[in-house]
Amino acid sequence: MGSIRIGLTGGLCCGKSKALEIFALHGFEAVDLARYLHEALQGSDRIKSGLRRRFGDDCVDAGSGQVLSDKLSRLLSQDVSAQSYLENLIYPEVELLWTRDLSIPSVVEIPLLFEQHLEKNFHYSLCIYSSYAQQLRRAEEFRGWSQIEFNAKMQQQMPLLEKIFRSDFAIGNNGTLLQLERQIQQLLRFLRANPQRRG
Repeated sequence: MGSIRIGLTGGLCCGKSKALEIFALHGFEAVDLARYLHEALQGSDRIKSGLRRRFGDDCVDAGSGQVLSDKLSRLLSQDVSAQSYLENLIYPEVELLWTRDLSIPSVVEIPLLFEQHLEKNFHYSLCIYSSYAQQLRRAEEFRGWSQIEFNAKMQQQMPLLEKIFRSDFAIGNNGTLLQLERQIQQLLRFLRANPQRRG
């Protein structure tokens, strides 16, 4: 696949992580952005200063200087606009980290790919989507969320239909893992036969 880079996004509980695992089996470096979120949150003085400005000193331990994740989570749950503030604060730092380490070919899972305008870093964008019923079932079964919790979290992201529209490719994941893998294999065959790409 040469130097291809794919930005992987999608809706909540649509199977992005499973898709990432499948790409890894086909020779891609699979990068879950979550691993860099923790590094940026705990390692950046700029982010910690921004957290103190918004939430006060209670979210950062005075002795160790570490961000207190539990307290930050509670503060985020109490302030609707706080999640957006945190994302805008942390994502520039995260982008520096993962682009530093990126090798090729690679697929990077970024739930907020379009919200944070990160698609410019990739040759292609891919959206994994599922029906609302499937999303809700997975949220309840695997994450223990209620429908109210799930709907609230969905409201914090770009509508799934818009992500599909903005992506170069979209794959539905309402079936089995084998069906998801077959669709990804089909996409890879297409990309091999059509090497033109942006970037």
